Amino acid sequence: MDRKKILYVDDEPVNLSNFRLNFGEAYEVITASSGKEAFTLFKEHVDKGLAVVVADNRMPVMSGVELMEQIYHADPDPVRIILTAFTNFEEIMKAVNKGHIYQYILKPWNHHNLRMCLDNAVHVYSMIKTNKNLLRELSVKNIQLQEIADRLRHELKRRQEEEVLRRSTEVRMLGQAKLASLGEMATGIAHEINQPLFFLKIVMEAAKRDIDDGSFDTEEFKEDLDEFLAQAKRIETIIKHLQTFGRKSGNDFNSVQLPQVLNDSLIPLNYILKEAGVGIEIDPEADLPPINGVATRLEQVFINLFNNAIDAMENSQEKKISIRLARRDDSVVVTFSDSGCGMPAETVAKIFEPFFTTKEVGKGTGLGLSIAYGIIQEHNGSITCHSKPGEGTSFILSLPVG
Repeated sequence: MDRKKILYVDDEPVNLSNFRLNFGEAYEVITASSGKEAFTLFKEHVDKGLAVVVADNRMPVMSGVELMEQIYHADPDPVRIILTAFTNFEEIMKAVNKGHIYQYILKPWNHHNLRMCLDNAVHVYSMIKTNKNLLRELSVKNIQLQEIADRLRHELKRRQEEEVLRRSTEVRMLGQAKLASLGEMATGIAHEINQPLFFLKIVMEAAKRDIDDGSFDTEEFKEDLDEFLAQAKRIETIIKHLQTFGRKSGNDFNSVQLPQVLNDSLIPLNYILKEAGVGIEIDPEADLPPINGVATRLEQVFINLFNNAIDAMENSQEKKISIRLARRDDSVVVTFSDSGCGMPAETVAKIFEPFFTTKEVGKGTGLGLSIAYGIIQEHNGSITCHSKPGEGTSFILSLPVG
């Protein structure tokens, strides 16, 4: 492992030698005898892994605090430590406020204590750099997600025009996840609507033909009318559900029955589940109490779990999803289990991390379970995952009774 660089500044040569002698093995020590020399060395090494700057405060021409102030404005990442033989409160406050000092250490320093301080400072520097790298990666991911969302928005608009479906697409991150879910389910939704539409078309064409040739049978048409209305109601239910699901979620918490949320989440998934040959078993405990929540957000959680389970069972001989709902003390506990391929422990440990996905490139954003985790936390609940390779996966959701 590369040794981290530490810049030590002191106008006393013996102090510079002592510092190199004590810490030269653990760190790559760079020394300077003045503030001016130190700032020149800082600019030379700051982009080459310089992690910590340690300076004596009482130096001629430029004090340690003045040096730290210049360093902070040049690059705030390296951690700054001041050494001094004086304990002046005003001086300490000046160092903290102007130089943004991480640690203020009295001289003569103790080797063990200073080594601990340096180790902690290097750790802080590493965390700062790691966080900045993560922020850059997140920024790139956000741009990619926005591009994906834009493509899905155009595709969904085309499908909505074909199937007379209108719903909102002006949403933020949670809305992007909904768009991704609907994009995956679009074929199933089209099938669910096309079946009743085809029946209605056949009935109306037959009625028109009979009217034209004078053979229209009112009684026969009345018999068809009940089924006609049932199919129209089926279309209305699907469309109404999509409009509700697609609407931007608010923060209004209401009394929610989890079995109803599960049934609603299955509306756009029925065709996909049938095509995939997946059996569904929902076993709610009798007299299950309601919870306090937002139905559409909870529905997003279950849709994500269903989609993940379908993918996990792609190569399974038995494809089954079992859902148990039961009251445990002051919570309703949902156990959502599939008979899929399962996951190793190292994957389970990362399953709720943003942008982590086991799917192929282009097939998953890695946001679904992260958003599900956030939604459950918004409801003051918890969600955990238990899985082993070859033994399927179970998600345990616990939500407080409303």
